[in-house]
Amino acid sequence: MKLNFRRIFLYATAVFTVFAIVSATTPTALAKGVVYNVEQVVADGEKSKETDADLTIEQTTMEVAPDKQKYKSLGKKFAFADIKAVEYSYTKKPVLSIGGAVATALLVSVLIGIPLLFVKKKNHWVTIRTETDFAVLKLGRSNFRQILAEFETHGVKVNHVEEEKKKK
Repeated sequence: MKLNFRRIFLYATAVFTVFAIVSATTPTALAKGVVYNVEQVVADGEKSKETDADLTIEQTTMEVAPDKQKYKSLGKKFAFADIKAVEYSYTKKPVLSIGGAVATALLVSVLIGIPLLFVKKKNHWVTIRTETDFAVLKLGRSNFRQILAEFETHGVKVNHVEEEKKKK
């Protein structure tokens, strides 16, 4: 059997190149934070409000930073090692209220307005708790799975809280 040194050299060069690229870019990619758009529940006097915020996931920490200047001081930063519990839940609410559906039905069409009464929108929630602090976040429909996976990837177990069924 004849050895093809050119083929072996090209194969070894390709393997070395892939290894060099992966080992050079992985620490850089892990060092940069991944940013997700969420809403943080903040205290506003006696009421609580949902305000737009950025959730930044880094290698060992996560940070929630509200977008509005008024709420910047209410941002939170947690080390993944300090997180005691992460609870995920979702709520369902109608897309339209009864009054909104009736108005839509009268203005647009009965065929469009009435079915909207039965359509429900899911809101996804995460509560993050440490020994001394907590944060409540409303996640987007497009990013809640990625955010939950980020917690699991960083060694934090996510508890899924199910809605209790109504007893008849």
